[in-house]
Amino acid sequence: MRTNRYVAAAATGVVALLIGGGAALAGQSADDKNARCEARVAKIAEKHGITVEQVEAKMKERLTARVDAALQSGRITAERAATLEERIAAGSLCQGAHALKAKHRRHRVLAAAAKFLGLDRAELKAALPGTSLSALAEKQGKSVAGLKAAMLAPVKAKLAKAVESTRVTQERADQLLDRLDDRVDRLIAKTFPAG
Repeated sequence: MRTNRYVAAAATGVVALLIGGGAALAGQSADDKNARCEARVAKIAEKHGITVEQVEAKMKERLTARVDAALQSGRITAERAATLEERIAAGSLCQGAHALKAKHRRHRVLAAAAKFLGLDRAELKAALPGTSLSALAEKQGKSVAGLKAAMLAPVKAKLAKAVESTRVTQERADQLLDRLDDRVDRLIAKTFPAG
């Protein structure tokens, strides 16, 4: 039973690393991020007296259970569940973690855009094909500047917390915000493909 507790603690540590530790790794190349992630996972495994493979197996088991729960509750389709379970089985904890973080940030930014525009995620997704966020904002009677501010707000808040807790320097946070500012400008101007 003691080993299961260690596996659970290690798995929790890996999740925290993958979800919350991204800001500290943001300035590195993908190879550097993967190497640093692998080193941290190895350290967690060593600390708890288990192997990296055990940590990875436990994480895959937990992620698969979450997918199954989402399927049972009707939040995702069987097809989506199968796709996610394939990715979980084929993936590793560190390979591609930076891409998942970027996708998560984009999702958060788009969720903020939907909220500003008075739409839910499904309505925003349905409204975007063949148009841009800026055109949609104007159609909704909202300013593009307000849309951009709303989209940046959640990331600014997260970076402010990271600076406050000294996980990131203010200089690094400013660099990240500058890059994000450019990406949000492009996202707002992008015309989404029709159909």
